[in-house]
Amino acid sequence: MLLALDIGNSQTSYGIFKKGKLIHHWRAETKISRTAEEYAAFLFPLLEHSGLTKTEWEGIAVCSVVPPADENFRIFCETFLGKTPFKITSKIDLGFALNVDIPDEVGADRLANSAYAIKHMKLPAIVVDLGTATTFDVISDTPAFEGGIILPGVRMGAESLSRSTSLLPIVDVQFPSSVIGKNTVTCIQSGVLYGYCDAIDGLLERLLKELPSAEIALTGGVAPMFMKHMKQPAKYLPNLTLEGTEILFRRAH
Repeated sequence: MLLALDIGNSQTSYGIFKKGKLIHHWRAETKISRTAEEYAAFLFPLLEHSGLTKTEWEGIAVCSVVPPADENFRIFCETFLGKTPFKITSKIDLGFALNVDIPDEVGADRLANSAYAIKHMKLPAIVVDLGTATTFDVISDTPAFEGGIILPGVRMGAESLSRSTSLLPIVDVQFPSSVIGKNTVTCIQSGVLYGYCDAIDGLLERLLKELPSAEIALTGGVAPMFMKHMKQPAKYLPNLTLEGTEILFRRAH
């Protein structure tokens, strides 16, 4: 079996794969200071509950955009599992081209998203990953990662509005019942949530002018909130990045 991690800025997803299929999945807050022992204290009870305490691990694959968190996880893997984790980077054999100015700048999550799209989606494809930041990954049928778009995530937008003003509060990130806000909280929610939804639709509309037949997939922690409010048809694939990580591990092994 394979243990795969998607280490994001806000959350880390842990996945267990058996014969290429995701059979268990957990999420936790990403903590840069989490020690090897704390990884063990978190993971081992989950593995025991799932009947996996005596598992012979084929390997561990890591897709990380938080480099300071990587070292302690490596120590955990080597100390407690006897394996050195395989890291997703632009240097590995990806199986697709990176048609961008500086390939080394492409995040591991975008590489994993591209690998998933190439294997499972109709190309060209656009993967919208809604996390701490929001990325639009464009994958051509060459196949190649062609670049895309990065913008601040919705929670970041809501929090920065409060931090930068004296009177506006931090609000729950949820759609109000009407676009017309009746108080400060619902006014902010309308502006942030409906405005962000229109930003996603608008950017997709622009991308589709260049890639008219592209298939669209959404992933990331806040993606489910936006599905029913979007104009552009898209699939919601919650574990897309984890599954792309597994694909790249298999290619290398």
